[in-house]
Parts: sequence; C-alpha cells; structure tokens
Amino acid sequence: MDSTGTVFDPAAFQAYTELRRIASEYHLEDELEVPQLVVVGETSAGKSMLVQNFLRFPCSFTAHDIATRCPVSYRLVHNSTLAGGEKRVTKPPGVTHPEKLVDHLKIEMERIAKDVASGFSSHCFEIEIESAEYTDFEIVDVPGLVTGNPQADVRAAVEGIVENYVRNPRFSIVLLKEAGQLLQNATGALRIRELCTAPQGFATTLPPRPDYLNHMITVQTKFDSYLSMKNGTDANQKIENLRRE
Repeated sequence: MDSTGTVFDPAAFQAYTELRRIASEYHLEDELEVPQLVVVGETSAGKSMLVQNFLRFPCSFTAHDIATRCPVSYRLVHNSTLAGGEKRVTKPPGVTHPEKLVDHLKIEMERIAKDVASGFSSHCFEIEIESAEYTDFEIVDVPGLVTGNPQADVRAAVEGIVENYVRNPRFSIVLLKEAGQLLQNATGALRIRELCTAPQGFATTLPPRPDYLNHMITVQTKFDSYLSMKNGTDANQKIENLRRE
C-alpha cells in the first residue's frame, strides 16, 4: 500500500484509471466486469475486520450475540473527482459519511436478530462507497458458519446464505481460518468444501463447483497464539505446517 492508500502497484492503478476513463468516454462502463469476493469462515474468525482493511476505514461493529446477520455487500466505486482520502457513501440512503455506517449496520443486524425466526436473513444489505483510491470492486461479508450450533434451523439459514455465494463462479472465495486450528478440526473449511462440491445444493439451484480451490485463498488469522511460544524454531515449523495445509 502506498501513501495514497492504493493497495496495488501505482503503475497498475494508473493503467486501471485510464481504462476506466476510456470506458466512461465511450459509455462502456457496464462492460467492465467488477471483481467480486466473498469472505467466509467460522463465526468470530475476523471476517469483518478483513473487510475493514479493504475499505481502509472503521466499519465493523462488536455487539454480544449480534455479529453479521445477513450478507453485506460493499461495492467500491472509483470516482476520480473526489479529493485524495475522501470517501463518499452513496448507499444506503440517508448515510453519507463512512463513520455512520457502523451504527447503521448495528441497527440493521439487531433488527434481523429480533424479527427473523432463525435470526438470519438471506436478503443482501447493500453498501456503495466512492473514492478516488478505490478500483471498482465488490466484497461480500456473510454470516460466520455455526457448525457447532445445536439449532438446525440456524445452521441451515447460515449455510444457505453461504452456499449462495461460494457455489457462484462469479465470486472468488476468501476463507478465514484461525492459525492455531488444525486442518482436521477446521470444520468451517470442511463445510465450505461440502457446500461447493455437493452434487445438489440444498438452498440454491447452482451446480457444483468442483474447482473451487482454484478460486479460493485462505487467510490465517490470530497469529498472536504463537507469541507465547519460547522456541522460535518450533513456532516457525508450526507456521510452515499450516502453510502446507
């Protein structure tokens, strides 16, 4: 990331902005395919914080037993007319300052938790933000997998939401997994594999996605669990084992 907040090579960003200018001049903006990511993982894996790093301003909230209750789509839009560092919210209506998104999201998630029987909704909450430092990009934050929840309706609601995105070939998948979690105990990762490769979806009509691994990256989180290790060699070996998994 450079001093302007651009997350990739400045030359590549300049080429992108020129491409977008040409597309705008010839009214071909709709022909530019917007990259789409879905961020998945078990609950409390740190998905919302990762999204916050993409947006480059505080947008996540913490509230006991609330968390993410529906898909939240963050549509980032390049707007070269804005000043450097300026960000403008164009969706949802009534929210113009990025700092107000936290409270708005909290209210919406509390409403879903209260009004929907399962506590989760498949309706996507859409956010659109413009910045001169953004490329056109969409990130979807979905509820965390609750594989250990004894309530079948809750598991089904969450997995139905996740399935709708991970089986969709338009989305690249970012899987968050705690660094200290062994692969055989990573129930979230295993459930993603099942949702992608099952012959028939239980919540969507999308076909299986057997090549999903070619379109997924895994982000290891919570490396602070290694800080208490006194032997650096052992810590490095454990991290290397995680990388190989």
